[in-house]
Amino acid sequence: MNKLYFLLFLSIFSAIYLGIHYYVYYRIATGLILSSQSRLYIRALFLFGAFSFLAGEFLTRQADFRFIRIFAYLGAVWMGIISIALTVLVFSDLLRVFFKSDKFNFYAVVVSLIIVVVLSIYSVINVLTGPSIKHIEIKTNKLPDNTGEFSIVHLSDLHIYFMNSDKLLKKIVNKTNELNPDVVVITGDLIDADICHLKESCRVLNSIKSKYGVFAVTGNHEYYAGFEIFMKIAEESGIKVLCNDSVSIQGIELAGINDPAATGVPESGLNLKKALSMCDFKKPVILLSHQPDIFDAARAEGVDLQLSGHTHAGQIPPMDIIVRFYFKYPHGLYRKGNAYLYTSAGTGIWGPPMRTTSRSEIVKITLKK
Repeated sequence: MNKLYFLLFLSIFSAIYLGIHYYVYYRIATGLILSSQSRLYIRALFLFGAFSFLAGEFLTRQADFRFIRIFAYLGAVWMGIISIALTVLVFSDLLRVFFKSDKFNFYAVVVSLIIVVVLSIYSVINVLTGPSIKHIEIKTNKLPDNTGEFSIVHLSDLHIYFMNSDKLLKKIVNKTNELNPDVVVITGDLIDADICHLKESCRVLNSIKSKYGVFAVTGNHEYYAGFEIFMKIAEESGIKVLCNDSVSIQGIELAGINDPAATGVPESGLNLKKALSMCDFKKPVILLSHQPDIFDAARAEGVDLQLSGHTHAGQIPPMDIIVRFYFKYPHGLYRKGNAYLYTSAGTGIWGPPMRTTSRSEIVKITLKK
């Protein structure tokens, strides 16, 4: 990532992040009418929690020790709790427009904190249970006569880095292999850091089994971690990366485009026309795109099915609300005419190891005549 861009991002993120902490602290302190000494203790807790996430993100990229992983995990959970608390307290503030008494303010904060605790515990458990398996069938008359059906397992947004356990990755790979797919596709954000020395992760990825191979496209995080690093990991893991390119597989045209974050990178940015230039549109054309909202342009070019990720379905409030407003195709299966799009909620997670309104997922898509 460009250093100037990173510093700008870090500055904006830190200002918003610390501002959220102050708002949550202020609502709790004033709503519960806490003493000055109690407020001091809570301020200390909030400051420690805020910087534990930032410190954890930094430390896990410098050393791989168990206590650092635990510290970083707790910091990430804290970030998720604060995010959920922000959402719940904002809703309680909206109610205060109609109920302005101190008594209501007190009980609104108490109930809000109970809701935050319940949602936070649920969100952590929801991730710990692992990804769900989703089955989708799509009919197309473009399949060759000698192909009764064609199955694709869609993975997205695994965000492999030092905090992820190989145990979870093995669980994902085992579930994928049990689905016996014709092809496995990964629609971006496979990695979140330079994990070249984590040979076990590459070995686990290399154990993905499918009849015609594993294919991937870049997401924005591939460029943050480093494109060359990603390509090296993909090679060691037996993954074929489609960079504005396509390949023919058993009567299927599989194309992939770079993420827009590639702008300014020597490998060039997103180029949909180039990716589709060699496709035979008499066959089913499947496009891999990390971000979903190129679907309208892809459909106009003749794409039959687009597979995407990136949104994570928001993971936790308020991001799940923001995602639904920001993206035209935030999560799930969409159809326009004879063209389909599936936006995955993601097989992994980013940031807080929590999900409130969605599940991590492995999606098996079966094309049938």
